[in-house]
Amino acid sequence: MRITINKALVYLGLVSILIFTSCQENKEELPQELSIESKIELLQQGEWLLKGFETNVMHTFKEGKEYTHYGKDGVFGEAIPGTKEYTITGNLLTIDYNFGNIKTFEVKFLCNNNIVEFYEKGVLNSTLYKKDSNYKDCLD
Repeated sequence: MRITINKALVYLGLVSILIFTSCQENKEELPQELSIESKIELLQQGEWLLKGFETNVMHTFKEGKEYTHYGKDGVFGEAIPGTKEYTITGNLLTIDYNFGNIKTFEVKFLCNNNIVEFYEKGVLNSTLYKKDSNYKDCLD
């Protein structure tokens, strides 16, 4: 009987070690949430297509300004006159759409940073796809 109890304790000890070891390894593999500064940097590094208008509307973000480009069949010209200024407010992105129309968004990146979603007060406001990326592989 004593041998059975000792075997059971050894078995439980080994299982516990495996569980805690695998949990620790999983924590290291989990992706870290990007800081708002990293998110802005990603926005500034790409050209972004507006969901639903991927071949006609593109946005670029540079030095605190959002530019809008219109195009036809995925060929885009120069940015239209007028920009929207953006700033970081805590962990959020605030965009001034002009004339007192200011919106603050939580920014989420998906699909290896090829899709960005803008949430206003927890509700999805808009989605952008990184131009010339494989974002379509992530769509259902």
